[in-house]
Amino acid sequence: MLQALSLGANKLEGQIPSDLCHLKSLYMLFLYSNKLFGHIPTCISNLTSLGYLYLEFNQLTSTIPLSLWSLTNLLEVDLSSNSLTGILSLEIGDMKAMGILNLSRNQLLGNIPRTISGLIHLTNLSLAVNQLEGSIPESFGELLSLESLDLSYNNLSGRIPKSLEALLYLKYLNVSFNNLRGKIPIGGPFVHFWFASFISNDALCGAP
Repeated sequence: MLQALSLGANKLEGQIPSDLCHLKSLYMLFLYSNKLFGHIPTCISNLTSLGYLYLEFNQLTSTIPLSLWSLTNLLEVDLSSNSLTGILSLEIGDMKAMGILNLSRNQLLGNIPRTISGLIHLTNLSLAVNQLEGSIPESFGELLSLESLDLSYNNLSGRIPKSLEALLYLKYLNVSFNNLRGKIPIGGPFVHFWFASFISNDALCGAP
Protein backbone atom coordinates (compact mmCIF):
# COMPACT_ATOMS: atom_id res chain seq x y z
CA MET A 1 0.00 0.00 0.00
CA LEU A 2 3.05 2.30 -0.21
CA GLN A 3 2.08 5.60 -1.82
CA ALA A 4 5.38 7.53 -1.86
CA LEU A 5 8.98 6.36 -2.16
CA SER A 6 11.76 8.97 -2.04
CA LEU A 7 15.37 7.79 -2.35
CA GLY A 8 16.77 10.77 -4.23
CA ALA A 9 20.25 12.25 -3.78
CA ASN A 10 21.94 9.15 -2.43
CA LYS A 11 24.65 6.85 -3.83
CA LEU A 12 22.43 4.05 -5.02
CA GLU A 13 23.89 1.94 -7.82
CA GLY A 14 22.67 -0.83 -10.10
CA GLN A 15 19.43 -1.07 -12.06
CA ILE A 16 15.96 0.04 -11.06
CA PRO A 17 14.49 -3.18 -9.63
CA SER A 18 11.37 -4.50 -11.33
CA ASP A 19 10.07 -5.34 -7.83
CA LEU A 20 8.95 -1.70 -7.63
CA CYS A 21 6.26 -2.57 -10.14
CA HIS A 22 4.39 -4.45 -7.38
CA LEU A 23 3.69 -1.18 -5.55
CA LYS A 24 0.29 -0.73 -7.17
CA SER A 25 -0.68 2.22 -4.93
CA LEU A 26 2.51 4.21 -5.58
CA TYR A 27 1.78 7.88 -6.35
CA MET A 28 5.27 9.39 -6.03
CA LEU A 29 8.59 7.79 -7.06
CA PHE A 30 11.74 9.85 -6.52
CA LEU A 31 15.05 8.16 -7.48
CA TYR A 32 16.85 11.25 -8.82
CA SER A 33 20.57 12.02 -8.34
CA ASN A 34 21.88 8.51 -7.83
CA LYS A 35 24.09 6.20 -9.91
CA LEU A 36 21.37 4.01 -11.35
CA PHE A 37 22.04 2.54 -14.79
CA GLY A 38 20.33 0.30 -17.33
CA HIS A 39 16.75 0.70 -18.47
CA ILE A 40 13.48 1.92 -17.02
CA PRO A 41 11.50 -1.29 -16.28
CA THR A 42 8.78 -1.89 -18.86
CA CYS A 43 6.53 -3.14 -16.05
CA ILE A 44 6.29 0.47 -14.84
CA SER A 45 2.91 0.45 -16.59
CA ASN A 46 1.63 -1.55 -13.59
CA LEU A 47 1.92 1.62 -11.47
CA THR A 48 -1.41 2.96 -12.66
CA SER A 49 -1.72 5.38 -9.71
CA LEU A 50 1.65 7.06 -10.42
CA GLY A 51 1.47 10.85 -10.56
CA TYR A 52 5.09 11.95 -10.03
CA LEU A 53 8.17 10.27 -11.53
CA TYR A 54 11.62 11.79 -10.98
CA LEU A 55 14.60 9.80 -12.32
CA GLU A 56 16.88 12.65 -13.38
CA PHE A 57 20.66 12.73 -12.90
CA ASN A 58 21.33 9.01 -13.18
CA GLN A 59 23.02 6.89 -15.85
CA LEU A 60 19.95 5.33 -17.42
CA THR A 61 20.31 4.05 -20.99
CA SER A 62 18.15 2.40 -23.68
CA THR A 63 14.87 3.85 -24.87
CA ILE A 64 11.97 5.28 -22.91
CA PRO A 65 9.62 2.27 -22.64
CA LEU A 66 6.36 2.57 -24.56
CA SER A 67 4.61 1.36 -21.44
CA LEU A 68 5.47 4.62 -19.65
CA TRP A 69 3.14 6.58 -21.94
CA SER A 70 0.21 4.39 -20.89
CA LEU A 71 0.30 5.97 -17.41
CA THR A 72 -2.21 8.66 -18.26
CA ASN A 73 -2.48 9.90 -14.66
CA LEU A 74 1.11 11.16 -14.63
CA LEU A 75 1.34 14.84 -13.64
CA GLU A 76 5.12 15.40 -13.57
CA VAL A 77 7.94 13.45 -15.24
CA ASP A 78 11.65 14.28 -15.11
CA LEU A 79 14.03 11.91 -16.92
CA SER A 80 16.66 14.57 -17.65
CA SER A 81 20.44 14.16 -17.49
CA ASN A 82 20.61 10.49 -18.37
CA SER A 83 21.66 8.71 -21.59
CA LEU A 84 18.25 7.72 -22.90
CA THR A 85 18.08 7.08 -26.64
CA GLY A 86 15.51 6.39 -29.32
CA ILE A 87 12.62 8.42 -30.66
CA LEU A 88 9.68 10.00 -28.88
CA SER A 89 6.57 7.86 -29.20
CA LEU A 90 3.35 9.13 -30.77
CA GLU A 91 1.63 7.88 -27.61
CA ILE A 92 3.13 10.84 -25.72
CA GLY A 93 0.00 12.73 -26.72
CA ASP A 94 -2.14 10.50 -24.49
CA MET A 95 -0.77 12.09 -21.31
CA LYS A 96 -3.68 14.50 -20.95
CA ALA A 97 -3.00 15.29 -17.27
CA MET A 98 0.74 16.02 -17.64
CA GLY A 99 1.85 19.40 -16.29
CA ILE A 100 5.66 19.11 -16.35
CA LEU A 101 7.79 17.05 -18.75
CA ASN A 102 11.59 17.27 -18.71
CA LEU A 103 13.50 14.99 -21.10
CA SER A 104 16.50 17.29 -21.52
CA ARG A 105 20.16 16.23 -21.63
CA ASN A 106 19.69 12.79 -23.13
CA GLN A 107 20.37 11.34 -26.59
CA LEU A 108 16.87 11.34 -28.02
CA LEU A 109 16.57 11.16 -31.82
CA GLY A 110 14.05 11.80 -34.57
CA ASN A 111 11.22 14.29 -34.87
CA ILE A 112 9.11 15.87 -32.17
CA PRO A 113 5.75 14.07 -32.59
CA ARG A 114 2.84 16.30 -33.61
CA THR A 115 0.69 14.41 -31.11
CA ILE A 116 2.46 16.29 -28.33
CA SER A 117 -0.33 18.84 -28.72
CA GLY A 118 -2.48 16.41 -26.73
CA LEU A 119 -0.72 17.55 -23.52
CA ILE A 120 -3.31 20.26 -23.02
CA HIS A 121 -2.42 20.95 -19.37
CA LEU A 122 1.35 21.12 -19.93
CA THR A 123 3.01 24.17 -18.34
CA ASN A 124 6.72 23.24 -18.60
CA LEU A 125 8.36 21.32 -21.43
CA SER A 126 12.10 20.81 -21.92
CA LEU A 127 13.58 18.72 -24.73
CA ALA A 128 16.88 20.62 -24.70
CA VAL A 129 20.29 19.07 -25.37
CA ASN A 130 19.24 16.06 -27.40
CA GLN A 131 19.62 15.11 -31.07
CA LEU A 132 16.09 15.91 -32.21
CA GLU A 133 15.61 16.98 -35.82
CA GLY A 134 12.92 18.08 -38.22
CA SER A 135 10.66 21.06 -37.70
CA ILE A 136 8.97 22.45 -34.60
CA PRO A 137 5.38 21.16 -34.95
CA GLU A 138 2.70 23.75 -35.72
CA SER A 139 0.58 21.86 -33.20
CA PHE A 140 2.64 23.40 -30.38
CA GLY A 141 0.27 26.34 -30.73
CA GLU A 142 -2.42 24.17 -29.11
CA LEU A 143 -0.48 23.93 -25.82
CA LEU A 144 -2.31 26.94 -24.45
CA SER A 145 -1.23 26.37 -20.82
CA LEU A 146 2.49 26.38 -21.68
CA GLU A 147 4.65 28.73 -19.60
CA SER A 148 8.15 27.43 -20.38
CA LEU A 149 9.46 25.80 -23.58
CA ASP A 150 13.10 24.81 -24.08
CA LEU A 151 14.14 23.20 -27.37
CA SER A 152 17.72 24.46 -27.38
CA TYR A 153 20.80 22.46 -28.46
CA ASN A 154 19.14 20.12 -30.96
CA ASN A 155 19.19 19.81 -34.76
CA LEU A 156 15.78 21.36 -35.40
CA SER A 157 15.27 23.04 -38.76
CA GLY A 158 12.66 25.09 -40.60
CA ARG A 159 10.76 28.06 -39.23
CA ILE A 160 9.55 28.94 -35.76
CA PRO A 161 5.80 28.30 -36.09
CA LYS A 162 3.66 31.42 -36.06
CA SER A 163 1.12 29.34 -34.11
CA LEU A 164 3.28 29.89 -31.00
CA GLU A 165 1.94 33.47 -30.90
CA ALA A 166 -1.22 31.95 -29.37
CA LEU A 167 0.67 30.84 -26.24
CA LEU A 168 -0.26 33.85 -24.13
CA TYR A 169 1.09 32.34 -20.87
CA LEU A 170 4.52 31.55 -22.34
CA LYS A 171 7.13 33.36 -20.24
CA TYR A 172 10.29 31.48 -21.26
CA LEU A 173 11.31 30.28 -24.71
CA ASN A 174 14.69 28.92 -25.82
CA VAL A 175 15.26 27.64 -29.36
CA SER A 176 18.95 28.59 -29.51
CA PHE A 177 21.65 26.36 -31.04
CA ASN A 178 19.53 24.70 -33.72
CA ASN A 179 19.28 25.06 -37.52
CA LEU A 180 16.20 27.28 -37.65
CA ARG A 181 15.54 29.75 -40.47
CA GLY A 182 13.08 32.47 -41.42
CA LYS A 183 11.34 35.29 -39.64
CA ILE A 184 10.89 35.20 -35.88
CA PRO A 185 7.21 35.69 -34.94
CA ILE A 186 6.44 39.05 -33.35
CA GLY A 187 3.00 38.62 -31.81
CA GLY A 188 1.79 37.32 -28.48
CA PRO A 189 4.56 36.38 -26.03
CA PHE A 190 7.34 37.06 -28.57
CA VAL A 191 7.34 40.76 -27.68
CA HIS A 192 8.99 39.81 -24.37
CA PHE A 193 11.65 37.28 -25.43
CA TRP A 194 15.31 38.26 -25.25
CA PHE A 195 17.66 37.76 -28.23
CA ALA A 196 19.46 34.96 -26.37
CA SER A 197 16.38 32.79 -26.99
CA PHE A 198 17.29 32.62 -30.70
CA ILE A 199 21.10 32.72 -31.00
CA SER A 200 23.18 30.24 -33.03
CA ASN A 201 20.70 29.25 -35.70
CA ASP A 202 21.14 29.11 -39.48
CA ALA A 203 19.28 32.16 -40.70
CA LEU A 204 16.71 33.60 -38.34
CA CYS A 205 15.69 37.19 -39.00
CA GLY A 206 13.58 39.75 -37.20
CA ALA A 207 13.91 42.80 -35.02
CA PRO A 208 17.52 43.55 -33.92
